Amino acid sequence: MSKDMPKQGDFCWNELMTGDTQAAGKFYAELFGWECHTHQVGEVSYTMFKNGDKEIAGMMQTPDAQKEHIPPHWMSYVLVDDLDAMVEKAQSLGATIKVPAQLVGNFGRLAMIEDPTGAVIAFWQYVGDDKCDQA
Repeated sequence: MSKDMPKQGDFCWNELMTGDTQAAGKFYAELFGWECHTHQVGEVSYTMFKNGDKEIAGMMQTPDAQKEHIPPHWMSYVLVDDLDAMVEKAQSLGATIKVPAQLVGNFGRLAMIEDPTGAVIAFWQYVGDDKCDQA
């Protein structure tokens, strides 16, 4: 594992969910000089933000059915070695599962929890041997 690779407990990815990905992409490109590259992942368009040669964050459109319930927001992901164990531990400490553990393509697994104070955070676990510097 590279010294630049995140480790258990490190923030490893940030993701923007918004109702207007074109406007948001333009804003962050102009604000920070980020490049935007959009890819189809199944039926979802996913935009990768790049700062130079490094992919630093992602962006996706809020599903139409959820736009009234989910405001535009940034989500932070924390790397975990064992997603199921971490979700179970968080739940035992009073967290509510917002998104149960699920596979994301062949990239990894994610889950989202709400802590006892109401803040939402996501967990990320790599799958397979391809532990690239993006999560």
